[in-house]
Amino acid sequence: MRRLVPPRRLALIAAVFLAACHAREPEPIVLNEDQCGYCRMTIADARFGGEAILPTGRVKKFDSAECLAAWARSTPAGQRGDVFVIDLQHPGTFVPAATAGFLKDAMLKSPMGGSMLGFADTARAEQQRTVLGGRVMTWAQLLADSGTAGMP
Repeated sequence: MRRLVPPRRLALIAAVFLAACHAREPEPIVLNEDQCGYCRMTIADARFGGEAILPTGRVKKFDSAECLAAWARSTPAGQRGDVFVIDLQHPGTFVPAATAGFLKDAMLKSPMGGSMLGFADTARAEQQRTVLGGRVMTWAQLLADSGTAGMP
C-alpha cells in the first residue's frame, strides 16, 4: 500500500521547486507608463534605466542609473536582489549591474540630468569615453562614490 504525501509537505515541495525554476530576468519597461521606483518619474527613454528584482520576486524599475544607484545605496545589500542596468548601446537591453561599465559625468544627459550612462562592460564604457567624455566606473565604484551620494 502506498502512503500519500501530506498536503503541507507537498505544498512546501512545490513552492521550493517553483522558486528554483523561476528565472530572475528583468521585465521589459513599458515606456511612458512605468514609473521609476525611486523618483516616481514616468520612464520615457529606452536608453537609460535599470531594474532590481527583489528577493521576493517583485521588480522595481528605474528611469536612470542615478536613481538605480541612489536606491541601491539606501537599500541593504541583502534586500536588493538582482540588479540590472540598461546598456546604452542596446536600448532596452539589460545587463547585470555588477558586470556593467558606467560613464559618470559624460556629455550625454540621462533623464535625471546626472550624465551617468550604463554599458555592457567597462571595456565598452572605455571605448565610448573617447566620444562622450566622463569617467569609467564599475558598479561597486559607483555605489561607493560620494560624489553621487545625493543623486538625484
